[in-house]
Amino acid sequence: MRITAIEIENFKGISERVRVDLKPITLLFGANSAGKSTILQALLYMKDVLDRRNLDAISTPVSGRALDLGGFRSFVHGQDLSRTIKIWVQMEVSGPELPTMARTYKLPGFLGDDAEKRIEEFYETQWRILETVRTATVEIEVRWDQAARCPVAFAYTVGLNGENWIRIQRSDQGLTAPLFDLLHPALSRPCTTAEEASSQEILEDEDEDPNRPPKRALTPDELSKIRYPLLGGSLPLFTGRRGSLVGIKRNWLTKPLDPIPDFCYREDLDLPEAVRGDYRNDCITIADFEAWEGTEFLARLLVGPGKLLQDWLQGLRYVGPLRARPPRKGIPSAELSDWSEGLAAWKTLEDEDTAQNLIVEVSQWLVGKDRLNSGYGLERRHLAVVDADAFRNAVDGDLDRAQLLELLKEAPKSAEVKLVEARSGLRLDPSDVGVGISQVLPIVVGAVAPGGSVMAIEQPELHIHPAMQVALGDLFIEGAVQRGMSFLIETHSEHLILRLLRRIRETSDGELPPGLPEVKPEDISVLYVDKDESGMRISSLPIDDSGEFTERWPRGFFVERGEELF
Repeated sequence: MRITAIEIENFKGISERVRVDLKPITLLFGANSAGKSTILQALLYMKDVLDRRNLDAISTPVSGRALDLGGFRSFVHGQDLSRTIKIWVQMEVSGPELPTMARTYKLPGFLGDDAEKRIEEFYETQWRILETVRTATVEIEVRWDQAARCPVAFAYTVGLNGENWIRIQRSDQGLTAPLFDLLHPALSRPCTTAEEASSQEILEDEDEDPNRPPKRALTPDELSKIRYPLLGGSLPLFTGRRGSLVGIKRNWLTKPLDPIPDFCYREDLDLPEAVRGDYRNDCITIADFEAWEGTEFLARLLVGPGKLLQDWLQGLRYVGPLRARPPRKGIPSAELSDWSEGLAAWKTLEDEDTAQNLIVEVSQWLVGKDRLNSGYGLERRHLAVVDADAFRNAVDGDLDRAQLLELLKEAPKSAEVKLVEARSGLRLDPSDVGVGISQVLPIVVGAVAPGGSVMAIEQPELHIHPAMQVALGDLFIEGAVQRGMSFLIETHSEHLILRLLRRIRETSDGELPPGLPEVKPEDISVLYVDKDESGMRISSLPIDDSGEFTERWPRGFFVERGEELF
């Protein structure tokens, strides 16, 4: 899956709702303080809310020390506590990707004479629904609670194929009855049986009913009586007890007043004890099976998109505008996961669990003449920490080779990464080479190391010369096309965009150098961010197959060269 769009409202410098369409490689250009970094920070905030409910985010585990949001009072637009922050994310998904939200259970051997056929039809119907899902959206809303003097999660909304289908909202009494769209195209189809026809008011064919009724919040009693023939059985969706969903138990909600589900929680469906232990022929009916499984299926559609987004954001690597050199005496444990200043990249290279081919691949990117050509490769050395006196005594005592190896085997182990000068072969500490290496290495590691889903990078061109800036374009293309990653890059580098345009042109003309992946205009989005008195404006600058922009750049960007030369 990929994130294809993000919409932001009332966050930092953004007031009115702004939409940012994302491609595998998205470049954000614009004047200083135009709001480019705000887009990256909104994604970080979404991750922190889904992961930890850190609604008053000051710094986050992902952002590290490089990003300090200062708390809700600081990042709500205009520091106006009456405003509601809204962040909406659209994902390109395949319906079967949506995770199930309950553990599986074993069915008894007998459910009735027609059980096998009914179960097959039941799952076929669910599969047809899942196959229609192409996009999913998740929106969170956070506002200030004056009584509690803190921000609270106000609403959680899930959409399928571009249309909202459920919204759960906070109120003074608890969570309101969710706002279901019972005629959502993903859940409705033409009626084919008399039983379904009797539920025409619920499953009306949309094409035959152009006056589709508006969505509304249903009462718990109404929800308990709704039949979903295409899902099987009568499915009571809402119990009214503190806003808990049947099949999605109270535990699935982190708090009674929190509309955002607990995506980490999984448990068995609430089945009778007879189904859990010794199975008898008559211990479960097919209707019970359809009701339980149908409820789980609805949970998959309701909670699944948020869980999918949370899982995808686990691979988010945010690299801030200033990357740090690792200290000579090792990286402090508190900073091991800090991608923002680049230290997590060095630790990844040192990690004993890291495959040696990662060291080789990063080294090739650094030293290759057709790549970054920095003049330095990498070497990882394994060290054993042995007490000097004990080692000396062992040697003086004529310790044989086997005993010496055993002593070293029991010693604590560590690893260190050295830069190797390609010309002389000298092994150097990262602190002994130019600052440009420390700026670019975290970007290379983040784009190459397994487990990444998206890199949000500020100013990748910082402190590196133009030849390395253009080579970063090939790094991002390889990561997007061959590794399935996404890149959201805030930059001022003309050199970077020139390499991307060149590769598009070479792909179109069939002149791409051997070994390089093809890249097309639909893989790259170039956005110009600006703001005026009415707020932030984002302009897309389309690219054609010849690697040319089809619209003029806004004045003030990349026209200075011509003015200075001529």
